[in-house]
Amino acid sequence: MPPNTYVFLLGLVVGTSLLVFGLLLGYWLGKKAQPAEPLDRHEFLSFVKNLSSWTTEFSGDVNKYQTQLTSIDEKFRSNTPPPREEMLELLAQIMQANRQLQSRLDSAEQKLETQTDQISSYLTEARTDGLTGLLNRRAFDKATDELFTEWSNKNQSFSLGLIDIDHFKQINDTYGHPAGDAVLQHISRLITSELGHAYCLARYGGEEFAMLSTRSSEDTAAALDLLRDKVSKTQVTHDGKVIAVNLSAGAAQIVGDERIGKLVRRADEALYAAKLGGRNRVYLHDGTICRLITQVAVQPQSKDPSPESDAELAIAHSSNSRVSERLQRIVEEESRRIFER
Repeated sequence: MPPNTYVFLLGLVVGTSLLVFGLLLGYWLGKKAQPAEPLDRHEFLSFVKNLSSWTTEFSGDVNKYQTQLTSIDEKFRSNTPPPREEMLELLAQIMQANRQLQSRLDSAEQKLETQTDQISSYLTEARTDGLTGLLNRRAFDKATDELFTEWSNKNQSFSLGLIDIDHFKQINDTYGHPAGDAVLQHISRLITSELGHAYCLARYGGEEFAMLSTRSSEDTAAALDLLRDKVSKTQVTHDGKVIAVNLSAGAAQIVGDERIGKLVRRADEALYAAKLGGRNRVYLHDGTICRLITQVAVQPQSKDPSPESDAELAIAHSSNSRVSERLQRIVEEESRRIFER
């Protein structure tokens, strides 16, 4: 084999080693890169120091081999080539350094895998409500900011829905907090299955949930009403006890140049209207007043009522109608008053 071939091979090995090192390191670090916020600071610094040490050692090996290659090249140029054994020994040293580097890179990849899993776990915990599995308030606020940016930059409208379990305190007081937790989990599963189109679903706090949708407020309110109807037809069984559950909801769509705070307030007013109007219903704040979305059924009369019971039903119906009309006027007046402030 011509002497220049040895020099070429040695140079090729060194160059390839550097290239492989750079590509592998760049790929692994790029692939595994995650926000470093939850990462243990001391572990990360230790890893960086080890990686720096390995890089320095490899760089030192390359410099040593480069010096030896330069010396060999000079000997060839002066027609005094080094012994074949010296060439083979140098090549063996370079290959050994490559094997050591590969072992260190394998160790680095395993370390990065472990730290990536930890980071992923920390991020999930930071964004998710532990009881229901839905996003938490912090993640919901971030999603709201994202949609508001889209609204500001591209006029991409969005809607907000607020959901509240009716008489939840009474459920806790009557059946106990574990039963209350079971109710929350039950509602969360229905929310996930019935509102799958939503941009974001979250536990807003306590027994209150929230959704963001890029659909209109009418579509959002209609979806909330379907959820309400589904919940009213199901029951939660806990510790041998059957618990009936209902919910109320309010929806609003961002309009004009309003900020997030005002949108939340209007959705909350719609939820308040649902509570004031009798619960187990959905209201929509259209920008001016709160409108009832749920079709409230009238209770049927007895098939064969006696004169006394017929009169009693008539009085009750008349009374309920007056109460409903009064409640509706209160809701509308309160909505206008708050909106005009």
